[in-house]
Amino acid sequence: MDGQKDRNTENETINAWVIFFLDSLETLIQRLEQKYDLFKSKGGYLNERQKKIMDFISSNQPIKLADLVLSMPEITSHTLRKDLLYLKTERFIDSIGKYKGTIYIKKEK
Repeated sequence: MDGQKDRNTENETINAWVIFFLDSLETLIQRLEQKYDLFKSKGGYLNERQKKIMDFISSNQPIKLADLVLSMPEITSHTLRKDLLYLKTERFIDSIGKYKGTIYIKKEK
């Protein structure tokens, strides 16, 4: 291989290998962007717990974190808070207010 024949000598050149490597990275980036665009166009993924939270919000809105904690005692408040943040980031829900006074409602599509 051309990249190995002058290895560790003054005549060593790695420019062909660097170009190959950068081309490979570009191809990988393009494939990942295509997959991300497909995922993004379909909307975020909801696991079963998050679907349960969405159902609760739909039938009880507006709700607070404390309402979720009372209705789902098997799930920690930390996990519920993370799920609410994910649902908000993925635009499934809106939040109004801050801190303990925050209420959550289902986003109108």
